[in-house]
Amino acid sequence: MSNIEEELRAAFERQEAVVPEAGSVRSRIDLAWVGVKRRRAKRRAFGAAAAVVLVAAAVPVVTTFAWHGGQPGQEDTVVANSATSAPPLVTDAAPIDVLLIGGDHRAGAKTPRADTIVLLHLPADRSAGWMVSLPRSGLVDVPGKGRQKLATTLALGGEQLTARTVEALTGVDLDAAVVVDYAAWRGITRAVGGIDMCLDQAIPPQDGRAGLAEGCQRIDGDDVSPLLQGQAGLKQASIDRDRNAQRFLAALAKKLAADGTATSPVRINQLLAAAGGGLVYDGNMPMLLRAAAQLKTSELIGLGEPVFTSTADGEIVDSAQWKSLYQAIRDDRLAKWAAANPSFVND
Repeated sequence: MSNIEEELRAAFERQEAVVPEAGSVRSRIDLAWVGVKRRRAKRRAFGAAAAVVLVAAAVPVVTTFAWHGGQPGQEDTVVANSATSAPPLVTDAAPIDVLLIGGDHRAGAKTPRADTIVLLHLPADRSAGWMVSLPRSGLVDVPGKGRQKLATTLALGGEQLTARTVEALTGVDLDAAVVVDYAAWRGITRAVGGIDMCLDQAIPPQDGRAGLAEGCQRIDGDDVSPLLQGQAGLKQASIDRDRNAQRFLAALAKKLAADGTATSPVRINQLLAAAGGGLVYDGNMPMLLRAAAQLKTSELIGLGEPVFTSTADGEIVDSAQWKSLYQAIRDDRLAKWAAANPSFVND
């Protein structure tokens, strides 16, 4: 934000007590600035703060407008990080959809690939966060590139092309796209002191990485790559790998909600440092931070394919059932869809 805009907002904040009507002017300034940011469409590295949003932890932010698909939503205020602050005011808002991309830049490869693709959906009522795993081998129509596997889009055109491809596939207007590499996830996990999660099957050692045992355990930074990348030896290979990624995100969300990170600027800064440069973010950060603060639970619900539906070239992600899932996201009725399709719900 420019110095002039910061000074204007600060001035209105000082005068709000004696001139209440200035609040609406402040909101208009915020709205105008959101528009400027969206038009610029810059790629920004925000470190672990973006990861905090994506795992549904609440972080205090200032008043802003929520935008979904380029349209303004209703205004509300989140005030936190103060012993005298009122609880966040939660009002009706627009649903928010964020694409989380796990980037993998392997040795010898010139460009990274999208190793994990998760669409995070926050419903308008903020009742819960939903994670929808899209198969990296899913066959998709890539804008300007023809029909290819979803994983290739990151190398072909960065997170913008991956986002455009997912939007074309699902019909969902994404509000942001984030790429997080494995080094960033390792750093974040170390910074929070590890997370507790359960695995329903052991992950065998592979590609020079250690394995992980079946059952409930502590996952530290060194365990992140085996957990998120391991699939050889799993009963359903990449399907189980995606489920483990969802379990990791859910466990991290729970940890951040429980340890006070969500309301501690010091801890947020520590996560920023821990993530290093391993995160690239494109979207409206204030909107996502406020939406995360509105969530009524730190629990994340995972959805994904229950069985393989593959051809010789890759997995089918535009079948009737997949299309019904995409429609449910667009209609903001994932809870109802999940109840009708329990096989897609991951534990």
